[in-house]
Amino acid sequence: MITIIGMLAAVLAVNFNSARAESRDKVRQNTLQEMQIAIELYKTQYGVYPVPGCGVGYDSGSPQWVGSETYPNYPSVKSCPDNYIVGLAPNFISELPSEVGPGPADKGYVYASNGDAYKLMSHYNVEVALVESHDDNFSRYMTTCSGAKGNSIPEGEKYVYAVYSAGAECW
Repeated sequence: MITIIGMLAAVLAVNFNSARAESRDKVRQNTLQEMQIAIELYKTQYGVYPVPGCGVGYDSGSPQWVGSETYPNYPSVKSCPDNYIVGLAPNFISELPSEVGPGPADKGYVYASNGDAYKLMSHYNVEVALVESHDDNFSRYMTTCSGAKGNSIPEGEKYVYAVYSAGAECW
């Protein structure tokens, strides 16, 4: 009897942990959509997309990335936890989010903008609701980008959600 109860408890714990991970992925997706709306409202008011934080500013060449956490494996991402999107909070969104729940190193929200376009990503923290196709609303690249090989998603990219404006599809 005790063995049966123990096995049932183990099964329920696994299912519960999976449900919690799915819930965190939904939170990440909703957060990106809320931030996308805030970024578009900012552009409507000021005529340009917000500047990346930490004094990075705009770069019309290759995008410069700033993020909400520390990224030891990605030195090109500048850690800027308090203000990685300048001017967005509190007028357009109450506060800039940081990562929720467990995940690998180098996880968090990252942002790049050149004023005319932007890309915002939930960086390597997707847990179970992986991006399986470039047709996914949260795919980092469109199928036409050089980083996209057909419709298959490289393994690491499955753990990245992204929202972006026209002109930043292939960043």
